[in-house]
Amino acid sequence: MLSDKPSLTKFYAVKYWPIWFGLGCIRCIIALPWAWRIAMGRALGWLLYQLSGRRRFIAETNIGLCFSHLTAAEQRHMVRQTFADNGIGIIETSMAWWSSRKTLSHRVSIEGGKLIEQAQAQGRGVLLVGAHYTSLDLGGILLAPSYPYYATYQRHSNALIDSIIRRGRLNHLPGMVEREDIRQVMRLLKQGEIVWLAPDQDVGPDRSVFAPFFGVEAATTPIVSRLAAATGAKVLQFSHHRTHQDQRYLLTVSDSLANIPSGDLVADAADLNAAIEAKVRLKPSQYLWLHRRFKTRPDNSPKIY
Repeated sequence: MLSDKPSLTKFYAVKYWPIWFGLGCIRCIIALPWAWRIAMGRALGWLLYQLSGRRRFIAETNIGLCFSHLTAAEQRHMVRQTFADNGIGIIETSMAWWSSRKTLSHRVSIEGGKLIEQAQAQGRGVLLVGAHYTSLDLGGILLAPSYPYYATYQRHSNALIDSIIRRGRLNHLPGMVEREDIRQVMRLLKQGEIVWLAPDQDVGPDRSVFAPFFGVEAATTPIVSRLAAATGAKVLQFSHHRTHQDQRYLLTVSDSLANIPSGDLVADAADLNAAIEAKVRLKPSQYLWLHRRFKTRPDNSPKIY
């Protein structure tokens, strides 16, 4: 388990200077007034839209599949808004790592926290099922003061960025667990701890079952069902989004996954995807449509990307 903040002193070589420059620019942005931060995030999203043809294609493909009822013009608008919200998400992530809790606490509302308290009062661990919303880091860190939790984590391929991520998250969390360290996750849950994980990414055919997500068959990891069955943990859904009206953040804990584990991995995966879909539909552009959610296809199905 990762609980100690990594040192950054070994990353001062010239090859890391472009990353330091980019991080410095973002830190300057989060020193600006709130409205300016959001505006700069939108501008960053516009820049990404213009420069990242590959990610634009992925977002267009995902939104075309999942929102096929929309007109072509409406889909194009959602793609552009998705990039804007992902640009804001970069700024939100930076605020999560480097802003003080005091400057953020008045912008958050938490619904359903009593469900966590009830489960822990019964001596049960809590498996907090999240998803890759654009405010992923900020939403989680806004929850942590009230309900300290451990987060599962996948290492970044760039060592400096990986260390920055770990330091930022460990400013607020008691620890993180590498995604593959299932035994440690089980230990924490059996000890009555809260563990967050996001099972909405494609982990390949060997570790997945297929279940619909926005009407499209998606390779879905059954890890939530298996952990709940092995540990007796309470499975709760955690979602969060930014409201456009007053720039607040609504964090919601819900019992929408109460039937997991049912003993049927495919049925559980369908329930899981349906629950995530329902939350994504509240603010569709605040979801990470830029990743290849449908990379793994059922047998004999054509590739999507």
